[in-house]
Amino acid sequence: MDLEVTPLNEPLGALVHGWDPSQTLSSNDGTTIRRSLQEHTVLIFRGHIQPTDDQLVKFAEFFGDLVKGSEWFGDIASNPEILRVNNLVNKDGVPKGTGASDALEWHSDYSYVSTVGKESILEAVELPSRNVPKTYFCSQYDAFNRLAPAMVDRLRPLRAHHSIRNYAAGGREAPSGGEDFRDGFQAKRVRNKNLGLDQPDIPEAEHPIILHHPDTGREILYISRGITRRVVGMPKDESDELLKELSTHSTNSDYVYAHDWQVGDMVMFDTLGTLHRRDAWDPSERRVMRQMSTLWTPPGER
Repeated sequence: MDLEVTPLNEPLGALVHGWDPSQTLSSNDGTTIRRSLQEHTVLIFRGHIQPTDDQLVKFAEFFGDLVKGSEWFGDIASNPEILRVNNLVNKDGVPKGTGASDALEWHSDYSYVSTVGKESILEAVELPSRNVPKTYFCSQYDAFNRLAPAMVDRLRPLRAHHSIRNYAAGGREAPSGGEDFRDGFQAKRVRNKNLGLDQPDIPEAEHPIILHHPDTGREILYISRGITRRVVGMPKDESDELLKELSTHSTNSDYVYAHDWQVGDMVMFDTLGTLHRRDAWDPSERRVMRQMSTLWTPPGER
C-alpha cells in the first residue's frame, strides 16, 4: 500500500491516507504504522472503503492479540474482539452495544484488567446528524515528562487500583449521571442469564502509576480520572488529593487534541500512552462505533 502520513497541527495526531481494508498489511505497511503511532500517538485513517468486521479484526490482529471486550459487557457477538459502542436498543429495550449516549471521562482502555489495552482502534460507522460528539486525546508521555522530579520520585513505588464499577458520566465516584450506561448493562446481564449464557464478570486490577511502554521504552503516567479509584496503601483523603492533582496535570487543555469525527474515520491510538474521553449527545440521535484493543501484560502481572 502507499500509505501517506500527514502530521496534524495539534499537540498530537496524524492523518493516514491510502489504507485498503481488502488488502493484507505488508511488513513495510506495519512498520510505517507502528513508527507513525510511536511518533504521533494518534492516527486518523480516512478516505478508505468501510471494512467488514473480519477485515477490521484482521487489521488489528497484525499488531497483537486482541481483547475480547464484548464478553465482559454482555454482548452476544460473532466477533467478540469488536466492542459495539453505540446507543441502540432492540425491540425489548436491551442495548445492542455499550456506552449509551453518556459522556465518558478520561480513561485508558482496559486499564482495569491485568492484560491492559496497548493499542486501540475506534471506528465511526454512523454519527448523529447534529452536534456530533468529539473524542479528546492527551499524551501521557508528555504528562510524565512535565512532572517535577520530586513528584516522579514519589510516584515510582506506588500502585493504583483501576475499576469501572459505576463508570460513566460521573467519573470515579459517579455521584450522578451514567444511569443509561449502568441500566443498559444490567439489562444485558438479565437477558443473558435468561438465555443461559455464562459470561465473565468485569475485572478490577492494580498497576504501577509509572509504566514503561513495551514498544517505545518511554515512561508514562498511568492513571485516569475515569477509572483509577485509589492509590494502593494510601489513606483515602491523601489518595483522592494526589489523583486529583495528577488528573488535572495530565489533562491540561493546552496538550489535548479534540477529534471531529467523520463517518468512516478509523482512529488508531496508543492507549497506554494516551488518555481519551468523549462528549455526550442527544440520546435520540444514533452514534454507532466499533472498538478493538490489543492487549499487554504489565510487569508484576505476569
